[in-house]
Amino acid sequence: MTLTYEFLCDVARTKGGAFYIFDENRFTANYLAFRDGLRRHYPNAEVAYAFKANYMPAIGEVLARLDGMGEVVSGFEYEIASGYLLPERLIFNGPVKRHEDIVHALRSGSQVNLDSLGEVRQLVNLPWGVDPIDIGLRISAIKSDGQQSRFGLVVEEGELEHALALIDSLGKVNVASLHCHLATRDKAPQDFVARLEYLWAITKRLNGRHRLRSINIGGGFFGEIPETLQQQFACPIPSIGTYTETIGKAFSAMHPERKITLIIEPGVSVVANTMCLAVRVVDVRERNGGRQALLDTSINSINPTHSPLKAPLSVVSARGDAGSRSQVHTLVGNTCMEHDVIDSRLHADLQAGDFILFENRGAYSINYTPDFIHPAPAIVDRHGKVLKIADSVTTSLSAYTDRPAHGGR
Repeated sequence: MTLTYEFLCDVARTKGGAFYIFDENRFTANYLAFRDGLRRHYPNAEVAYAFKANYMPAIGEVLARLDGMGEVVSGFEYEIASGYLLPERLIFNGPVKRHEDIVHALRSGSQVNLDSLGEVRQLVNLPWGVDPIDIGLRISAIKSDGQQSRFGLVVEEGELEHALALIDSLGKVNVASLHCHLATRDKAPQDFVARLEYLWAITKRLNGRHRLRSINIGGGFFGEIPETLQQQFACPIPSIGTYTETIGKAFSAMHPERKITLIIEPGVSVVANTMCLAVRVVDVRERNGGRQALLDTSINSINPTHSPLKAPLSVVSARGDAGSRSQVHTLVGNTCMEHDVIDSRLHADLQAGDFILFENRGAYSINYTPDFIHPAPAIVDRHGKVLKIADSVTTSLSAYTDRPAHGGR
């Protein structure tokens, strides 16, 4: 479905001058590309979507239909994901887990990967039952700068052995999973194989002490991204197929019996290209010797993580000759902050009423966007169906306990 000017105007009439558009089919295709691709080379494989990238209900519904898995890093995310996926289809990671969250997730049958010795010590206070408890352990990794990751158990410093000794002393705990996640800058397929080899070597060191069921190498993959975005990276951009073939074949060679489940946890790579942010041009004016276009959004929505990467964009106009009178514009946002500059040099033919489509805004953009000066925008699908209403005074203040009556001061 083409995003025409008429379609955008129709949505804007009721949803305002900025709104996200979600492509469910593209999300489905991305998820299956990872899962089916892995299973072609290692059939006993699962893909746990990282909910932190975008936890909107429409995504949970797709995962449920696909019998997918989810990865969460807090009790908050666990509760959201539980609305769509069975507990046994959830993996609970994260550096800070409340004791009651650990108990609830384990009792429900979810995979809980403990991040530190402090979390391992919480096992001592679990309400023990008759059946053994399966847990997972996150293993720390070395970052590209040579520093140890702040997450997971450091093998070289004896933390893993300390954790295993404590677990063994309890008698009813089985280490069912080893997990490792570290996002590298170039995200090369071989980096994930190295991670896999590291965990496999640790598996052998367990010497049958525990019944391992899965090895989880986390996420941090590139997805299918536009050419204009690819050009901003200094490294090659592997395809999803390259990742799945490289990783799947590597583990199949390591473990030809294929009894242990291979798990990956992509987030950004599955959801980033499934959404765009449509924004109306409010005004175009002369400023500082150039043209300035005022947009009905802000840098908080376009680039909330302050990434150096420039979002791919396109202009949708009612004018058939749009672009024939291209000029340099500075795109500025709708807040009162001087730094709210979205693009300092855009060549385009812009007029008030035009729309700019910012692509690849599906990952983190929504979850990071604050209700700062203007509330977070609505989300619709490619047919205009509302998936999320725009935030408002009512939604933004609903959690406060002392609110003025309507019209009061």
